[in-house]
Amino acid sequence: MKLLHVRDVLKREEDIQRAEVEYGVIKEFGDKTMRYAILSHRWEDDAEVAYEEMIGFMKMDELKKKEVRDRSGYTKIIKCCEQAMKDDYEWLWIDTCCIDKRSSAELSEAINSMYRWYQDAQVCYAYLNDVTESTFPTERDSRTYHKSHGWPEWFMRGWTLQELIAPKRLEFFNKDWAPIGNKQHLAPLLEVITEIPRNVLTDGPVGKRLSVAQVMSWAAERKTTRVEDRAYSLMGLFEVNMPMVYGEGKKAFQRLQLEIIRRSSDHSIFAWHLSTPRTGSFLADDPSDFRNCGHIRKVEPEEFGDKLVEYVTRRRLHVPEHNSWKILTYPIHRCRLAWLRWRARALSLQLRTFTVRNAGIQVCLPIIPYADSPSLFRATLACTDRLGVALPTIDIAISGFGVYREPLTFENVRKTLKVYPEFRTLHLTHDQDVNENRREFTLDDKHALHHGFTRCGTYPRESAGDVVTLSSLTDGLVIVQYSNKDTGSHFTVGLGYYFGQGWVHILCDEPSVTGMVCSAGNGPRAYGQMWLARAKHARNMSKRGRAHSSRDAHFIKHAHLPQSIWDARVVWGRWEADNFRITIDVVQCPGCCGGPWQISTTFNDWGGLGMPGPMNTVFRSCLMTLGGWVAAVDGCSGQRIQLGDYGDCSDGILIRTGNIFEDMRILPIDPKDSAYCPVVSRVHSEADWWSSCNGRQADVTIVYHATRHTHLALRQAKGFSLPTNELFILLLKAFSTRLAGKHLVTTIIQCSEFYSVDRAGNRRDSEDGECSTNDRVLLTFCSIRLGAGQW
Repeated sequence: MKLLHVRDVLKREEDIQRAEVEYGVIKEFGDKTMRYAILSHRWEDDAEVAYEEMIGFMKMDELKKKEVRDRSGYTKIIKCCEQAMKDDYEWLWIDTCCIDKRSSAELSEAINSMYRWYQDAQVCYAYLNDVTESTFPTERDSRTYHKSHGWPEWFMRGWTLQELIAPKRLEFFNKDWAPIGNKQHLAPLLEVITEIPRNVLTDGPVGKRLSVAQVMSWAAERKTTRVEDRAYSLMGLFEVNMPMVYGEGKKAFQRLQLEIIRRSSDHSIFAWHLSTPRTGSFLADDPSDFRNCGHIRKVEPEEFGDKLVEYVTRRRLHVPEHNSWKILTYPIHRCRLAWLRWRARALSLQLRTFTVRNAGIQVCLPIIPYADSPSLFRATLACTDRLGVALPTIDIAISGFGVYREPLTFENVRKTLKVYPEFRTLHLTHDQDVNENRREFTLDDKHALHHGFTRCGTYPRESAGDVVTLSSLTDGLVIVQYSNKDTGSHFTVGLGYYFGQGWVHILCDEPSVTGMVCSAGNGPRAYGQMWLARAKHARNMSKRGRAHSSRDAHFIKHAHLPQSIWDARVVWGRWEADNFRITIDVVQCPGCCGGPWQISTTFNDWGGLGMPGPMNTVFRSCLMTLGGWVAAVDGCSGQRIQLGDYGDCSDGILIRTGNIFEDMRILPIDPKDSAYCPVVSRVHSEADWWSSCNGRQADVTIVYHATRHTHLALRQAKGFSLPTNELFILLLKAFSTRLAGKHLVTTIIQCSEFYSVDRAGNRRDSEDGECSTNDRVLLTFCSIRLGAGQW
């Protein structure tokens, strides 16, 4: 510990012009019996005097000396030395100039020892540089102290918390170093300012049954320049030590909590509340999460059983509302409560033991399951409120990835739990990076522009691009808002990732009469609604996925926009197991909406031909390669079918009601425009053995007929498909009303001849007449798919 020699500092100041005189103003001591004073103050940017400047002061040139002496930090040192001299103290410690911060080892030692240094000092001088009055402020003054909640800023700094509690004697001074009071006499007022109990201020924390949450709450409103110091400034209060790692950010506070857990069995360390909802670690992000936890008191393990039984009985957690009196009088009910009390006492050792492992924090807690969620539980903590009545609870989620903290929402509080608590040993997640899955959501919302809808905002974070990264633990929800300023219509799309399950949802509000469709309040409100229901949305998506196990499945969630002709739709591909591509669209509602929102399913080919929008496929009997992609078609040689036909399909027969290319005449579109011309593709064989046949012909393609388990040969085959470019998709959008519920021919195969072949590639006669040798007649194989207005 380095200390300033008060007399030498003042003597050097008097002899400032005598450059030949060298004063040893700082000396190092290890004797705990040393009598010294200590300073508590607020650091001022670029105004403090460092250790190397203090010891090398006399070697500076005159200009540098003048610059140092003109600093407010130098004046503070001199004034503090004068006060120490007046109080007959020979030695003084000031953190700005008594720590050589060039040495990381010395800095770490000082920070780990600082609480003890303040505790061992004979007096602490608290310098309030923003108090100009001659008396201590007795009332909140938001005008004078507008940056610090109406009180001197010294009370809002992180390091000054331990500097207030640790010293036995604390004297306050104003800006001019005039005394304005001491801790003993001002204790009632200091309790109001800091929310620290009066007996802790006057007698210290030793011997008090202070909970971890209570002590953390004292630091909730305090700030530090470095984010790591939020944790380091609390080590002395909790009597823990750990190495300093500046640059680690909020991980410092997580390390602090783990050190507290290793030496304490206080459940209140888990009783914090989040200002912003998140799912994940059981460790708080910051002391501010313990805001409003000053009333929480510790409950010893041997007392917890009685407290738990009282809590269960008082809250009637196990009793249905309609039958409460009858159940309360059952002998079995009393036996179960007695067993619960006995169980808590038998587990007293486990309740008082925390073990930090890689898998999590091992702890024993009584939990109650939620009726509507098999993975969500409510856990009761071994602590209580100021009156000793209520026991804090937290929501936890148990999944394949581990046990995670869930936000305690108003929706959860209202749910009635109907069973007795069950004690279970859990491994609570404490590292946000362990097993944390991140997924990318790629947005494709260009089609929404067709009807004048634009993206007008995202929440809770701004995102101007088309890729959103979500984490199921820390950042599992982003909402995107869309609006049409001309009609006042607007809707919100939520993109969520919850315990390995991605989900989407749509919210539609009434049209805005003012045009303010994306006001500041809409985002948080929609976010809150979807956050509360995210578990339900994830389960619905999971159920839909299990019901349709095909990789080809597309899911479409759609909602009708109130007082409009529009239908908002979100399209989601099931096969994208790692990252997700979301298509957001607005179409003219065909009048088939069955409620505020619905989910429908389509089955575009995974890895197959591109389709002009999501469509459902009917059974296809023949497989081939078309333009490099696997294609499956139906044999429909008996029908005169053309590309773009649509109608009703029954038993493989298409009852034609129209054709896309014929309908284009209604619109001012040239059917010969290259954007609307069919895509012509080469047809290749799917049968590998055909390429090795000696007698194979270059213009013959072999396809497999799945229904008949035979192979067909197609001569001079060509494939024609609908284009998949944006202009053609917009055309289908324009026709979405008339195409709703219809089947659409998206691909045809034309050939001059087809016939059956055997495994050797030899032509064989077909017993059912499945053969044609008329090379003037083009026989058609077509793929018939569901349009259903899904663009």
